[in-house]
Amino acid sequence: MTHLLSLFRFELAGARRGRTVPVFAAGFALAGAAVAFIGLSAGGVMEVQGFARTSVSLLQLVIWVIPMLALVTGAVAGADCHELELIAALPVRREGIVLARWGGWSVALGAALLVGFGATGMVIGLLAGMADGWRYLRLIGVALLLLAATLAVGLWIGVAARTRLKAVGIAVAVWLILVIGVDLVAIGILALLPPGNAAWWLSLLLMADPVDSARALGLTLFQADVVAGPTGAALRRVLGGAGAWALTAALVAWTLIPLAMAGRRFARTDL
Repeated sequence: MTHLLSLFRFELAGARRGRTVPVFAAGFALAGAAVAFIGLSAGGVMEVQGFARTSVSLLQLVIWVIPMLALVTGAVAGADCHELELIAALPVRREGIVLARWGGWSVALGAALLVGFGATGMVIGLLAGMADGWRYLRLIGVALLLLAATLAVGLWIGVAARTRLKAVGIAVAVWLILVIGVDLVAIGILALLPPGNAAWWLSLLLMADPVDSARALGLTLFQADVVAGPTGAALRRVLGGAGAWALTAALVAWTLIPLAMAGRRFARTDL
């Protein structure tokens, strides 16, 4: 346990020294503030959206940006695991090295995400009031779950790919599949199967994609699931009120399973 904590502190320090974390924090804060401002109204006055509308709007930013960042960062971190011959020689399991690397980057990127959300929340709170602030807190929770899951998937990709270039290429391809490809598959299922049979398949497809799971979970928590799309509608039909718990469990599984697979793969790899 002592070695694992030392590895975690080492990985966290390495993540904090890079440019990724501060750039992400600043960029997300600026993007969130931009989403909060709705532009010039007819009277020429700049207005700020409250927490309710901003949360739903920011969810789309979360769905597109966080998976890309986490997948690519995790892929690079996973590929770099093969250059840790000295650390691998320490009396610590290789699975622990993978876990410490995931933990360090999760904390670093999660802290950057909280800074970005916090800056945006301060702008909204000061200019539009604190009404529906609980929706904003739920959005942060969904974003952190998605970050943890996609970072674990990226780490698994990097460990399996072994080289940075190959890992990043696969990570970008996986991002396209998760963000766009799964929705195209859902459209195909709707076109080929009758509605009664399609509901179960669409529900499984939704939980098989961490990005769609986070989107549906966010819209459900914001009570805006009417715009969750066909997969979200199918999940409501199949699971009813338990859908949010099922989606949360799916995101947790998307974190634990890739982490276990990455650790097992790295343990069997010759450095």
